[in-house]
Amino acid sequence: MSKKSRLLDELVDFCINKNGENQDYYIFDNDLVKQLSIPLGFRNHNDATHIDSKAVCSPRMIEEGFSVVHLGATYSDGKRDTARHAFVRTDVFHEFEEIEKVTTISYRPGPLDELNTSESNILSLVYNQGIIHRVLYPYDLRANPSIYMAHRTRFQPNHKIGGNSLPTGETQAEVDMTIEYNGHVTVFEGKNWRASRNDFAIYQLYMPFRYYYLKTRDKGLELTDIDCCYVVRKKVKSKNSHDSDLEVYRYTFDDPDELTSIRLISSERFELRSNS
Repeated sequence: MSKKSRLLDELVDFCINKNGENQDYYIFDNDLVKQLSIPLGFRNHNDATHIDSKAVCSPRMIEEGFSVVHLGATYSDGKRDTARHAFVRTDVFHEFEEIEKVTTISYRPGPLDELNTSESNILSLVYNQGIIHRVLYPYDLRANPSIYMAHRTRFQPNHKIGGNSLPTGETQAEVDMTIEYNGHVTVFEGKNWRASRNDFAIYQLYMPFRYYYLKTRDKGLELTDIDCCYVVRKKVKSKNSHDSDLEVYRYTFDDPDELTSIRLISSERFELRSNS
């Protein structure tokens, strides 16, 4: 068992021993994570609560039916307190659906398209190959959307998880890329394919969605609609090393206040095949 899994197991047992069994959720903070990580020799304690797939959950989390959610930090006397998290008995992961449509693209990579395999490069590839237009504006040949690159922002989401309103504080939203056209915003998350992982943590899409939703609802941001795209790139074994598949899943949230209300709009695989 990895040190991270051992640490998560100890966090589960600590919280249950402290607060009793069968609670809907258990709140803990980064100070406790650091305290328990030191005896285990797990140095990157900030990574302990970063769980982007159900495959990362520890054995005790699976036994208890726990997921980790981020509650953010509150302020006391003008100072930011330690960031908090919670174990919840709600599944906060979403399994990728079956691909509905497959499109093959004759791929002629530009000089920078294959320079690296970073997540930002995945989204650059999606834009450069015209895939964004195929997914978002298939019947508007004149569409000229604005593109906004990765950024991080802090805000207070005040959302629900499985119907429960948790005491959220200032939480960080990481936005990989945002596309806007005629007031319609789409937020993007890009990942490289990894074996044995067929799901993702919903918060990766929900937090950027929630950020823009609250800006529209409460701050007068003039948006007409908000949705999300999750892009997974998988390299294909072939005679040409540039070949890859880009699977694009487009989602929305039926209840903007509820993280688990995610719903698929469309899914399409773009098979990039080089002729050279």
